[in-house]
Amino acid sequence: MTTTTDLSNSSVMKRSKHARLGSDRRAFTLAELMLAITIGGIVLAGAATTVNLWARSSVAVGNYADMSGTCRRALDIFASDVRMANDVSVSTANTFTFTAFGSGTSSVTVSYVFDDANDTVTRTYDGTSRVILDNVEKFGLTYSDLTLSATTNPLSVKVVQIKAILQKKVINLSNTD
Repeated sequence: MTTTTDLSNSSVMKRSKHARLGSDRRAFTLAELMLAITIGGIVLAGAATTVNLWARSSVAVGNYADMSGTCRRALDIFASDVRMANDVSVSTANTFTFTAFGSGTSSVTVSYVFDDANDTVTRTYDGTSRVILDNVEKFGLTYSDLTLSATTNPLSVKVVQIKAILQKKVINLSNTD
């Protein structure tokens, strides 16, 4: 006994015919994939640019806060020293030296010097030196008497004005204070 089966009407045959003819499509075409990859690339490039800008801005704000804090500390130290001054011995655009009341009845020599080669301002208090400002691009001291008239006479100095520009360069951004 021989059995024959007609496969032309079976469901297996119908699926393979539809798959070959493309009417039961379940994949993306190359053009659709290329379009999706292009749009995804544009979105990723925008996101990367945003993250990069955010990171640079965060570093810049941190540097500015650091420089601002350093300037405030230096000015506080300077103001404290000047309040105790009793005699000015040198007053130039880059150097300010004076004697101040120390502990008890002793006097100490205090000096502030701008070093243009190293871009620093150094405070020397009773022989001990310490850099109080670094990354100083420009620095200047101007002196006035009680009438706020400019003076070069160390004995008539009553007002000292400090002008300083500090600059840090990090990640190709310059921050100044």
